[in-house]
Amino acid sequence: MKRHAWALGLVLALGCGKDSNPTPPDAGGNPDGGPIDTSAFAKFVVDSSEGQFDPISSIAMAVGPQDRIGMAYFVRNGTMRENVENMDLMYREFNGGQLGPAERIATVQRVYGVSVAFGPDGQPVVTYLGGGSDDTSYWFQSDLAVSYRSASGAWTERIVVRRSDEAQPVNPALDQGFLVGLNPAIVFSGSEVIVAYRDGKLGSTERQSYASSDLEVASGGPTTWQRRVAVGSGDTKLGYGGHIAMVMAGAQPALVHDKAPEAAHATGTDVHFQRRNADGLTWTPPVRVQAVPNTQLGASLAHDSVEGFGIAVLNRNSNALTYTECADTSATSCTSERDWSMPDPVFNSGTGGWYPSLAFDPVHHEPSIAFYICAAESSRNDTSCNPNDDALVISTRIQGIWREMLVDAGGGWSPKLAYLSNGKRVVLYRAPVVAQDKGVLKLAVER
Repeated sequence: MKRHAWALGLVLALGCGKDSNPTPPDAGGNPDGGPIDTSAFAKFVVDSSEGQFDPISSIAMAVGPQDRIGMAYFVRNGTMRENVENMDLMYREFNGGQLGPAERIATVQRVYGVSVAFGPDGQPVVTYLGGGSDDTSYWFQSDLAVSYRSASGAWTERIVVRRSDEAQPVNPALDQGFLVGLNPAIVFSGSEVIVAYRDGKLGSTERQSYASSDLEVASGGPTTWQRRVAVGSGDTKLGYGGHIAMVMAGAQPALVHDKAPEAAHATGTDVHFQRRNADGLTWTPPVRVQAVPNTQLGASLAHDSVEGFGIAVLNRNSNALTYTECADTSATSCTSERDWSMPDPVFNSGTGGWYPSLAFDPVHHEPSIAFYICAAESSRNDTSCNPNDDALVISTRIQGIWREMLVDAGGGWSPKLAYLSNGKRVVLYRAPVVAQDKGVLKLAVER
């Protein structure tokens, strides 16, 4: 049995309803005795092949019409291109308690993020780094790609951005390069597709490329696009757009991102928030919501019509997971640092709080955060997590108190959390590298 002492009383309290009042957690945000071992989640194997463990997240999930769950992910296909491993970008859907067939979207060699959203026609759209190499030796893919699925299940790739000088306004002295589309995030506003992505310029040296990177946004689709710079780093060399999360907040999108000036795959710092102005093109200046020296894979952003914005972020240096919120009362709310609450501790015990994914309960309007616990001891790294301790959990704020529920006692890397329309939670995740079934892609659905 794992070191966590699973508490049966809390199982009954949390497993069936969110209006229960179980034992309060301790000061670190963990219920007494650790997370709750429940059978509240049904588990499904989405893909049994060994997955891709990249510093940039390589899985994505969205909930569509009739609570269809769309999942995009990368798997190794066993072939090579010029001594580089080929990766298949796949899509699979969970609907009515059943997994549909796996569909191949594209084959790539460079995995630098993926995002999925459902369009107004009920079909999924997936964005990723795709296209061609632009005659470079490393970047086999270097463009922002968006693939649309037809009702028949066929996928069509559209190349949205190819060059650094396509997004307005253009600075001719600084906007030179071909690497566009790193770590994209996608949402829909009606029929308009909105994709935020990082422009990595020349994709080479730190100062010329990543320190000078821009956070850009393409909108429109499928064949006509507008491209805008949300915030540039050419003058400041701050390396904006390292990791990006985006949501719709009423009529306009909002996003969070961090700074990663060292590389395309690099540790991020700080949490910056921006929202699109009412003109539908320009963006508010970035406001630093929280100073964080190591954001791991970046912050997670969610929006609720009642509660407003929430941000979950891990300080990987201290393994402290916190939650910050802002009431969204106007189109200009949350654009000042003073609009945001002080960070609320969610988890800070041993090595954990990793890969937080935030979502709001549509029924009770409370935030939940899915995250991975690596070990009871502190200072463990990615490859030294303790199989006797690790766990995938969800911490939900109930009447101001964070309460944990176990999702998978085997742990779960890079979880993606969402709510169904009935208030039940779903989590997409990979088995940890220390697990026997490492890399296996799983879906947990709350019963």
